[in-house]
Amino acid sequence: MKRKKLLIGAGVVLDPVILKGELGLLSKMGVKADLLVDGRCSLVSPLEKEFDGYLEGLRGSSAIGTTRMGIGPAYAARALRISPRAMDLFSRRFDLQHMIRFYRGVLGKRPDLWRWLRQSRSLLRTRLGDVSAAVNSINERGGAVLFEGANGSMLDLQHGTYPYVTSSSTLASYAHASLGLPPKPTTSVLGVTKAYTTRVGGGPFPSEQKGKIGDRIRRYGNEFGTTTGRPRRTGWLDLVALRYAVRLNGAAELVLSKIDVLSKVKIPQVCVAYRREGSESDDFYRFMGNLDGVRPVYHSLPSFYGAEFRDGIPGAARKLIEMIERKTGATVKLLSYGEERTRTVEL
Repeated sequence: MKRKKLLIGAGVVLDPVILKGELGLLSKMGVKADLLVDGRCSLVSPLEKEFDGYLEGLRGSSAIGTTRMGIGPAYAARALRISPRAMDLFSRRFDLQHMIRFYRGVLGKRPDLWRWLRQSRSLLRTRLGDVSAAVNSINERGGAVLFEGANGSMLDLQHGTYPYVTSSSTLASYAHASLGLPPKPTTSVLGVTKAYTTRVGGGPFPSEQKGKIGDRIRRYGNEFGTTTGRPRRTGWLDLVALRYAVRLNGAAELVLSKIDVLSKVKIPQVCVAYRREGSESDDFYRFMGNLDGVRPVYHSLPSFYGAEFRDGIPGAARKLIEMIERKTGATVKLLSYGEERTRTVEL
């Protein structure tokens, strides 16, 4: 099998320590990664991680629930123009003093970054390049590029449930800007949604189920954070939010995953509208200023409790698919009912 080239685009904030660990894991598996890192990436140092925890502490009961991996502070430092890009580590004009003075003033301690700096230079010295040009070259040759970025439209910095969001754009359209590609029309966007809703950390969650139903969905869906291992908050599928996400991303087709998890609950439901102070609507933007104050309006679906998907899709499960398509205007193209590839089928 031909080895795939791995590319890290300029829109990523990169933690060299984490990257070194991941490359080490691959090496133990006998895999030598063919990796190119864009020199314009911003870097995550130990200071951003410490500042991340400091900010969460200041928020107290209103803590966002970040992973404390320094991602938000790294994007903020980039906007403040005090942090180095990857390429700056090798510049004659390189100077960490602006960054050190800033964090010393905020955290009240003199930081030591020299060990981190040595490790970062050693790791990145032979791996930096122009990822934008590399992707354009692949496109011109008719090759294929698979993009992976931060996931979850409701976590988008501009259009999500601010301030309970991530620190960058999570929309499909950001792939071009992040990688430095021209804004060519996208032929298609394939959205991915679970058959229920999950969230990690704080923030509004109108359709959240905190009792036995939420626990059951979490258990059968194995809903625990990839980075932190924290239990994810779970609830019924929110078609108001999904409709909004479909529009933001221009998704004409959807992948519906984990539909088999709903066969573990007796009467599955979906949220079809929000209600607040006697007003009801399925317009997500209308309630964005006070999502904590909305009450979900639910529609009960026919039960397919205990159904098996190996012999086909239960008729009751198709009712959910039909409702998703009707409410969002997107077509459910793929259906997943298990981790194995054979359990993802095209409709």
